Amino acid sequence: MEQQYKKQKIKDKKPIYILSGLIVFFGIFIYFITKPSLLNTAIDKIQISNNINDVKILFERYKFDLLETDELGNKIVSPEFQNAARNKIQSFNPGEDEIADCIKWLPPAKSHINIIVIPDLSKRIVDHENNPDQVKNDSLVLNTIWQSFVEYSKFRQDTKDRLIVDVTDKYQANGQFSKIANNLQFDLSSHKGKSNRLYFTKDKDLQYTQAIDSLYKYGISKTSGADYPHYFERYLIHHLKKPTLFENYINKVIIITDGYLEIGGNKIYTNLIPELKKSPSISYTKKLIDKLELNIPTGIIDLSNTDILICEVNERKSGKKVDLEILYAYWENWFEKMNARKKLIIQREQATDLTKDKIKAFLKN
Repeated sequence: MEQQYKKQKIKDKKPIYILSGLIVFFGIFIYFITKPSLLNTAIDKIQISNNINDVKILFERYKFDLLETDELGNKIVSPEFQNAARNKIQSFNPGEDEIADCIKWLPPAKSHINIIVIPDLSKRIVDHENNPDQVKNDSLVLNTIWQSFVEYSKFRQDTKDRLIVDVTDKYQANGQFSKIANNLQFDLSSHKGKSNRLYFTKDKDLQYTQAIDSLYKYGISKTSGADYPHYFERYLIHHLKKPTLFENYINKVIIITDGYLEIGGNKIYTNLIPELKKSPSISYTKKLIDKLELNIPTGIIDLSNTDILICEVNERKSGKKVDLEILYAYWENWFEKMNARKKLIIQREQATDLTKDKIKAFLKN
């Protein structure tokens, strides 16, 4: 009888035990769903940072605990955490040097290519003795650049990729260049929320080729010198893009020229020749340029975030035996003084496919 009473008592309390268990389970569930996540904790700490160094310390502390897998299967630091860090740094209004330092320890930002092409429309394009079929060669170079730009950008989205074709003399071609210029600027920064494939239409191809044809048509009608030092300081400096906390820009500058810098009636070459008893190495010629103080002025431009390619360099038949070495030495010396990140000089090739391959490789890497 007593045993039966105990069983009944336990049975009567069973609902209470079940309810108590449910309450405990629900409490634990609520605790875990309301407990701040590691991501939220890290972001909250970033938000109350007092300076850039505090942000860096917190970023280094949490970055390995906040790894995620992106759509390509790569491990990346949580984009939300990255944005919190970048935005907080931006709130301190950092200077250029501080931004450059932050870029070193932050994960790479999204990259955009910025291509500036500057063809030399001087007498070289009508000099059939030294540069036969030069317009045809230039057209091949320019078409290869366009095709490479399309291949690079076409399957991307929400990019700020850009290609522009410019000239050294804004008043060249009877002033017609200003009318052509708008058709030689292709900027995808306003093409947002949709695939770049929708930007690169047959009309865009036609726009580019027709504008290039017009540029050379007017360039031939009135050639002039190609003052690249002046162009770099006056115009190129405004076309280059600097990396920011949120965007990385890959500057690619392509110069299409025979290589002769039109400065002081080419005295820079003739002043060197008496010093060169025989065909020198490029490195030796660069030392002579420094020794004789024949350097090209660099101005205030900095090319540390810029890759340079020169196409169609070609020694003139009326030149001296050492012309080619001097051309290479001058360009290399000048770019080194401006801290160019990468520089490549391509001689005029009989086999044009070699030129095309080098251009594609330059734009791809």
